Amino acid sequence: MDTKWLEDFVSLAETRSFSRSAQLRHVTQPAFSRRIQSLEAWAGTELVDRSSYPTRLTPAGQTLYMQALEVLQSLSASRAMLRAYASAGQDVVEFAVPHTLAFTFFPSWVSDIRQNFGPIKSRLIALNVHDAMMRLVEGNCDLLIAYHHPSQPLSLDPEKYEMVVLGHELLAPYVKPDSSGHPLWQTPGTNSQPLPYLGYAPGAYLGRVVDLL
Repeated sequence: MDTKWLEDFVSLAETRSFSRSAQLRHVTQPAFSRRIQSLEAWAGTELVDRSSYPTRLTPAGQTLYMQALEVLQSLSASRAMLRAYASAGQDVVEFAVPHTLAFTFFPSWVSDIRQNFGPIKSRLIALNVHDAMMRLVEGNCDLLIAYHHPSQPLSLDPEKYEMVVLGHELLAPYVKPDSSGHPLWQTPGTNSQPLPYLGYAPGAYLGRVVDLL
């Protein structure tokens, strides 16, 4: 069994909404539903009463929910302890960074930090947005660097986690030029002649931000 299934299940038990939990877990709703179904297959019984709205747990689901909380808390504490042993005596700052920022922003930013403040030892962990955020929440990194949009805020308690703005980026569509430098297509396109579009996956954080445009 994948522990992510338990994390998904705990989220569903608390939000009582497949769509909201899928958003919080940074996956599509069909993918989230499949993971809950996989957990039910592992448990050998239905855990969610899908005939009710909002969603509620079955008696078996209530039992598993309490057990899942204990298991996840125990695993998180154990991992934090093991990582503390591994990093003992090492003056290393660990950054959890989503893949896009890990390649486009982080290298030059950390170089500027070293130029302004002197040498530092750092470790970069490139992850998807959800896993990077969970790494911070579970105490497995020192700093999280991530995109933020008011309509897609990260689910972090502002009372526990301080946020500092490091910069701003413009999100805009770009069209490939032809040999003379003119755009091959005119935006926004039409139903009869839609534009070929290379974008982010629907479950990606920036994919959801693009959908807001």
